[in-house]
Amino acid sequence: MMELPGWMFGRRKSSKAITKERLKLVLVNDRAAIPPELLIVIRNEIIRIVSRHITVDRDKVDVRLSSSAGETRLIATISLASRQSAQPPVMKPLAEKKEF
Repeated sequence: MMELPGWMFGRRKSSKAITKERLKLVLVNDRAAIPPELLIVIRNEIIRIVSRHITVDRDKVDVRLSSSAGETRLIATISLASRQSAQPPVMKPLAEKKEF
């Protein structure tokens, strides 16, 4: 069965859980040898590229590293802008493929 996020029902994480999560992030960043400044650059690039196709809420984009089962992953959580304030991006036609 799928577990619903705690924030939907007003449950908050304890300070112990938050501290543990932050420590995990620090350890993952250290092991991946990716400086925080590079994550900021990656975040900005992701926003720029995704914004070409859909409208995103730039203040609610989170990019972090996660590690499990001996594997490091880059995880991007991107909130879409509300429909009321969102203007659809201008779509450019796709270029035709030319085969030789």
